[in-house]
This record gives sequence, C-alpha cells and structure tokens, in this order.
Amino acid sequence: MKGKFACLLSLSALSLVALVSPAHANPAGDRPTNGPAILAQRSERAAQNPDARYFGQRIAGGNYIGFAGSNEGAALNGKYALSNRFSVRPGVIAAVNEDDNGERDIAVLAPITYDFNSANGGKLQPFVGAGAGVTTGDETELQFVATAGADYQLGRRYAINGSVNYLPFDDQSVDFVAGLGYRF
Repeated sequence: MKGKFACLLSLSALSLVALVSPAHANPAGDRPTNGPAILAQRSERAAQNPDARYFGQRIAGGNYIGFAGSNEGAALNGKYALSNRFSVRPGVIAAVNEDDNGERDIAVLAPITYDFNSANGGKLQPFVGAGAGVTTGDETELQFVATAGADYQLGRRYAINGSVNYLPFDDQSVDFVAGLGYRF
C-alpha cells in the first residue's frame, strides 16, 4: 500500500511540474515568457503565417515612381504599398495631341490595388484594383477607374510595369500604360 501511494504521489508531482514548466506555461506564445521552447514556438507561428506584419517591419512591395507611355500620350505613374497586399497606384496621363478645342486631356487616377502573390521567383507581381480619378477636357469630371496589370522587378532599383485602366463614365475610355519605374 505504501509503495502504491508513493508511486502515485511521485507521478502527481511530476505531472504538476510538467504543467507549470515554461514549455507548457504559454503554448500560444502571445505573452512574453522565458525559455528556449517558447522561442521555437514563436518562430513556428511566424513561419505558419508569412503574410503577418509586425510593428516596425518593412512592407514588402517595391514602391516606385516612373515614366510611362500610354495610348493617350505620356504618363507618370507610381506605386506606394499600404500593406503587403494592398497598394495605391497614382498616375497622371496627359494627351500628346490637342482635341478639337485646342485643349489637352489629362487624367489623374488613384486606384487602390490588391497585389497577388509573386510569380517567377518574386519578380512578377500582378495586381487588380479600383479607385477614383479626375479627367479634364471639355469639362472636368470625377471618374471611377478599374485597373489591372503587373510589375516586373529589374534588379534592386528598377521595375517595368504595364496596366489597363478602364474609365466607364462619359467617354468610356480604356488606357493602356507601359513604363519604367525607379524603386525606392
């Protein structure tokens, strides 16, 4: 009887020690604790969610500003990453030729895009989005813009980009834009 009681007591003590050890104190890893087992758990959590962004972490996205050509004329375009998946892609498209009234049409666009997973070793990044814009010409109009395209990174400092912008109001124009951007 004493042997069974001693065995049961020692098993209970080992179970209690195992439950309060640092390895089991915080399995979620959401509170600061000590011990190498917790650090391993945290790194596993980060590896499970590679899109998670932590405070102070640089946004992966390759911001750029560049010069482009369009079926309407010359363009300035760019990209500013809001997160690892969303960006603002401002653009100004100016017509090369004057219209019948002797004016040049200008479109200022600011779509917000969703950036898809990178393909081709992380260099090709397709996107799709929508936003607002302003067009000038006979009269100034607020426009809706839908856009789709892709960026291709050329090394660390340059990117080529292409996009299609659809402006459905008034003239229902479709602009094709292709250019070179300086990444920062």
